[in-house]
Amino acid sequence: MIVLTGAVLGLLAFVGDAVDGAAGQVMIAVVSSGLAWGAAALLAGHAAPDGRSAVRGATVLLASATLVYYAMILVISRRWSGGTLADGSSADWYGLRSLAVMTTAWLLVSVVAGPSLGLMGQMARTARLPRAALAAGVACGLLSGEGWLHVAIAPPWRLWEVDGPDAAFARGALATELVQVMVPLAVLAWLASARRLWRAWHLMVAALAITATLSALLWHLLRVAANHLG
Repeated sequence: MIVLTGAVLGLLAFVGDAVDGAAGQVMIAVVSSGLAWGAAALLAGHAAPDGRSAVRGATVLLASATLVYYAMILVISRRWSGGTLADGSSADWYGLRSLAVMTTAWLLVSVVAGPSLGLMGQMARTARLPRAALAAGVACGLLSGEGWLHVAIAPPWRLWEVDGPDAAFARGALATELVQVMVPLAVLAWLASARRLWRAWHLMVAALAITATLSALLWHLLRVAANHLG
């Protein structure tokens, strides 16, 4: 079931890449982002019977999604092929190398993020109140980091003021930011309600604020590295 879920997640991410316009922006946020994949790993850990299963399940889910996503790019869309170098020769080898590098990089991210999110989901369900509240706050911070980075780069009020030919793109970016910030907060509210963690709300808020800041910084570094490697 974990492998199947990961495969479906990778398939949806691949389909999302083909949707244009504002709808495509929102779809990517919902099915092909750190939020979507991280939330799936968190839920896999939350549903696992013990810590070891939580770590294994979340990691396998992310790795499966990564492999399916890049395998479909390799075989179906083949967007790595067709380019030419300055001398007129084929650039397919460089495209394949870039694809291999990106696949390896995101598999490494899966190996790091999977255990962390799996354990956070497990702890939010089974740990005692202080640790469960901290786990829920940390999980929400990890999931919302990419969204807060987008908010910092392009504040919502500026996107709302955009007019003219770029208005549709700006509205799509605004909707994406709202999804990436509000969904993790909804996940936090669900985790808190399920375990009645509101009694330690100060721990959740502190963990959320610190982890969201660190997560946003990490996403920024990942984007810089991905652009360099790509």
